[in-house]
Amino acid sequence: MMSTTSRRTCVGCRATASPDQLVRVTMEDTEHGPRVVADLHRRRGGRGAWVHATRECVTTAVRKKAFNRAFRTAVSAHDLAEQLRVLLPVQEDDHKESESEDHGKPMSAGR
Repeated sequence: MMSTTSRRTCVGCRATASPDQLVRVTMEDTEHGPRVVADLHRRRGGRGAWVHATRECVTTAVRKKAFNRAFRTAVSAHDLAEQLRVLLPVQEDDHKESESEDHGKPMSAGR
């Protein structure tokens, strides 16, 4: 278990949350090139990224190429939403209750 003060940023919606509310994803090399995979146990080595387990956050991260930036290389994330749907029975809007008040505002708004 991680520290209660530990916070991570979702690469999709950019909201900060406790690691318990996010899913860590890592990169896996395949014959078709690197792809994003869920790291539910947070034990895979290497660079990781964090995302809410919702289709909305995953789709936003893919559209904004956030996984490419997080892993510093081009990666395929086309099946990540399906991986999470199968692995985690999460409601689509579960994370909205825990989001900071700054969610949806430009980053400079809170500074």
